[in-house]
Amino acid sequence: MSTFFRSQVPLIIASLLAAFMIVEFFLDWAVLRTISSDIQSWGVVISAFALGLGVVTLTRNNVGIIRRREKNWPYYLWCLIIMFTMIGSGLIGPLGKHPVFLWLYNNAFIHLSSTMYSILAFFITTAAVRAFRARNIDAALVLVSGVFVIMTLAPIGATIWSGIPLIGQWFLDVPNMAGMRGIIIGIGLGVLTLGIRTILGYERAHLAGSGGEK
Repeated sequence: MSTFFRSQVPLIIASLLAAFMIVEFFLDWAVLRTISSDIQSWGVVISAFALGLGVVTLTRNNVGIIRRREKNWPYYLWCLIIMFTMIGSGLIGPLGKHPVFLWLYNNAFIHLSSTMYSILAFFITTAAVRAFRARNIDAALVLVSGVFVIMTLAPIGATIWSGIPLIGQWFLDVPNMAGMRGIIIGIGLGVLTLGIRTILGYERAHLAGSGGEK
């Protein structure tokens, strides 16, 4: 396949579709809404195929690791066993109602998900310990505000002093909210910039084998 079909054609399609969706958002025309709805339905179908492609890719990569007996290969084997067990049991009978699928979901998946979130607490605690070191004025401000917020969220804060919840809530409502709004505005500008670059054809990172920006 030539470079034109591998890079330029997907770029042209993405640019035209992005421009069309922007025009449809600002123009209240019934025909545009109908076409936009069809395009979004195509996106859902393509996402389903991408999920199937992900299963194939994961299987191929894991099988290669298992054949070569690379480090921790039994974990990759166990991943394939669990994945195909969940997929197979979920497709048997009424979708997602097979007893094996429900048992695995309720007794394994949910508990493992909770465990992953619990493990994150230790990483957050470690990061907080590193951040709460008053090496300079900025770190000292973070330390003070963090202590007040923690004491506000903990029941013992109001017991020690009735002013702690007021100060902690001020930190949440004023500095924290200002920072969050700045982050949201930055994300919005980044998304807008990425959309403009995609429409104009400058953003090529989503094209496989294109080598990024040209």
